[in-house]
Amino acid sequence: MLLRPPRPSDIDDRLRYPIDPAEEDLYGGNWRRLWKGQRAHTREHLAAQQAAAAVPAGHLNWCIELEGRAVGGCGLRVDTGNHRASYWVGIFATELRGQGLGRELTRLVASWGFQTLGLHRIELEVLTTNERAIRCYEAVGFRREGVRREAELYPDGWKDFLYMSLLASEWMASG
Repeated sequence: MLLRPPRPSDIDDRLRYPIDPAEEDLYGGNWRRLWKGQRAHTREHLAAQQAAAAVPAGHLNWCIELEGRAVGGCGLRVDTGNHRASYWVGIFATELRGQGLGRELTRLVASWGFQTLGLHRIELEVLTTNERAIRCYEAVGFRREGVRREAELYPDGWKDFLYMSLLASEWMASG
């Protein structure tokens, strides 16, 4: 597995996988309202996303590459003033889900964040119904902090999000 900056060839890899609305919903966001239920990204949309890749300061976005192809993405939104970052990860290669790749990625990014960036805290939020992701984060050492109730509107109603975090001291003690 390799984490690297996105590149144009990743679009072809992403287009091999249609959007699974149930899976995509687990990532959060208003994608369905924007896409109106389309089953696949378009080349034009993905190219525009890459072209707009002027990533804001403090945002670190990586492509997840496995066996020479893009299979997902992850990143950190770093708040240097407070020595913390928000973590996100998504694997679009359906055959790789549930095999521990998310755990491996999360450990890798957490280690780099704490040891290289000197972060004090890494936080995330996840849909309360995304049990697979919650188990992944807890296996790495993230702890539940609270719930952001009815935080985002989905086609079937408002959804709650769970806040989770991992502190550098907890990471080092587990290590």
